[in-house]
This record gives sequence, C-alpha cells and structure tokens, in this order.
Amino acid sequence: MNCRNCGAPLAFAPDRGYFHCEYCGSLYFPGKTGDGVLDLEMHSDLQCPVCRIPLVLASVGGTQVLRCQRCRGILMPQQAFAVAIRVLRATATDPPMAPPPMNRQDLHRRIECPHCGRTMDTHPYAGPGNIVIDNCPHCRVNWLDYCEFQRIVDAPGRDRRLPH
Repeated sequence: MNCRNCGAPLAFAPDRGYFHCEYCGSLYFPGKTGDGVLDLEMHSDLQCPVCRIPLVLASVGGTQVLRCQRCRGILMPQQAFAVAIRVLRATATDPPMAPPPMNRQDLHRRIECPHCGRTMDTHPYAGPGNIVIDNCPHCRVNWLDYCEFQRIVDAPGRDRRLPH
C-alpha cells in the first residue's frame, strides 16, 4: 500500500493500528469491520482456502492476521490465536453473549492449508463460542470463518472480564 499523499510505501504500526509514511509523515487509519477486524488492504502471497483469492493483511486485537476480503475468514498462527483470545476475553468491556449452537455441517467441510496445501483438520473448538475450527498441524495455523473469532471473545466464561 502506498501513501495517498506522496506515493511512498506505507509501514504498518501494529501496536497503533495504522499505517505511516516514513517519507512525508502521513498517517492512514484503516476502518474496522463489523467483527472487530482491522483490514489493512495489503495483499499477501497466500490465497483464501474458501474463495481462492489473495488474503490481505489485517489486525485483530493488535495481532497481525491474514483475512479474505470476500468471505471475511481469518488465517492466523495458533500461538497468536491463543494469546489474542486470552487478552481480548480478559479485557472485554461488552456484556458476554451466549453463542448460537455449533453448525455440525461445518464438520464435514474440507479446506486446504494456504501455506502447505494439505487438508486442514476440522473439529469443534474446545474453548468457548460453539464454533468449528480448521487448523493445519504442520504449519500451525488456524482458519476461522466470519465472526467465529468474535463469538469466542464474546462467549460467557470465568476468563472473560465482566463489564462495569
């Protein structure tokens, strides 16, 4: 992504959630989507395992992820996933919401890992949220469909901060 002011490449500041131009000092603040993900609009070399279009750089809870702009799925390293979930649940300020039941048909889906091309493991997520998660044990990445990350964050539980 290039600066709209001078055309120089923009650098992402993950701790701040914006891009900055090191040449002219301009700042670009990408907008958050309805599920709390910040799309950064920089294309990656990996393709969405569902839509087969390039994934773009995004941020969720300050964690860098890849996201499909069509289906809005998220690809993220398993370690980053665990940390982001723990932090976002502990710092949540909205009231918890009981998630809808898991869609058991999702257990029969087969998608390929964007990194290695192997079929990802599809299984019920063992944590809160009632979701089906796809992961690649070889590349250690998780694939979450639209709003699944937010369902985990919003689900009730002892590890989730209670609103004031």
